[in-house]
Amino acid sequence: MKKILIILSVLMIAVSAEAASKKTQRRYITPQEVHVTVSPAAKQKANEIYESVKKDYSQGKLSDDAVVEKALYNNVWSPELAEKCLLLVSDKNTRAKAELGYLYTYFKTAYLFPGKENEGVRLLQEAAGKGDKKASDYLGIYYNGKNDYKNAWKYFNAAGPDNIPQALTKIGRLYDDGKGVKKDRAKALEYYRRAALKGDADGAEKYGASLQRKWYGKVNMPDAFFWTYVAGELGDDFSRSNLMLPLRGERFGDDTQTAFVRNAMTLGNAWNDQYGHPITSEPIYKEGYVAGLEPRIKAADTGDVWSLFYLGSLSYNNEFLKRKDDFVTKCYEPIVQLGGLPAPAMALVYERLAQIYRDGTGVQKDSKKADEYARKGADLGSLAAYKIVENIPD
Repeated sequence: MKKILIILSVLMIAVSAEAASKKTQRRYITPQEVHVTVSPAAKQKANEIYESVKKDYSQGKLSDDAVVEKALYNNVWSPELAEKCLLLVSDKNTRAKAELGYLYTYFKTAYLFPGKENEGVRLLQEAAGKGDKKASDYLGIYYNGKNDYKNAWKYFNAAGPDNIPQALTKIGRLYDDGKGVKKDRAKALEYYRRAALKGDADGAEKYGASLQRKWYGKVNMPDAFFWTYVAGELGDDFSRSNLMLPLRGERFGDDTQTAFVRNAMTLGNAWNDQYGHPITSEPIYKEGYVAGLEPRIKAADTGDVWSLFYLGSLSYNNEFLKRKDDFVTKCYEPIVQLGGLPAPAMALVYERLAQIYRDGTGVQKDSKKADEYARKGADLGSLAAYKIVENIPD
């Protein structure tokens, strides 16, 4: 691998230093408003995908587990389509019960299925009773959201460690706040770290925030900046707000036409307007980004995939480093070869490389490689890649 330090030496470092200052009238978006934005052509496409899955299943071309995989794959675009697929096998497949119950109980998707919450809890309890660890974590997440910490701990403990990154973040928060357990910030920090390394955006945000505060242990501003930026890449817009970067909406495929994403952007923009101030006055910038850049460059040169992801993303987004697609490729391609990043980060790498090779910016145009990377990105949950692969109409 060519030394990234040499490449970086010719890049102009660009600082994003302006806070949002323009106040506008905002309100929350309702699910009903969002559904209006779904085109008839897109609805027809969803019906066609479902009928295809249903036909293949009835003809024995898809197993029960394969139908669940199809549902999870299509969920990145349409939770309603995922529900229909899961219902094909939920009466006899434990995984389907768990995933269907999660759709019905998780706040990012439950609003699409009014009146199904109790059914979702029943499905999760049934799946957990049959030993499904993810179902137990889903229940822990559900009861934590209901402030029922006794049941949250019951199911988190039943699940055991490291099944769902999001559950690790929730457990960390319980230790952080001392809810249902003795307050222990050292344990909270460890759970946030584990969640961040597994690609949970909320965990990365909390890990970055914790590294700025002495009551969690030793303050580490370079790593605080790093994980805060990574959290924004993985989908946490409040991390981007804290760094005074433009808000994009959670990386639920960067689909701005979902109620959750649009409301997240509304709330995040309001936060910037009310509390925002230039990043140059923030210690996390002065003591984090500047102090942390050289160590990340050196780590990238040794093949550290998180550092490669970080540097490539800074340049791809034209944030702190100028956009240069040849540099982005030099950072991202080794990640493809080395692996080691969690699915949400890998999905971004494939999605972005697909665009670069399709456009031929900074590299030789290669439609075959672009298609290959788009497929891999779609498989890992990139909505942008999914829409391209599946020819989803606007």
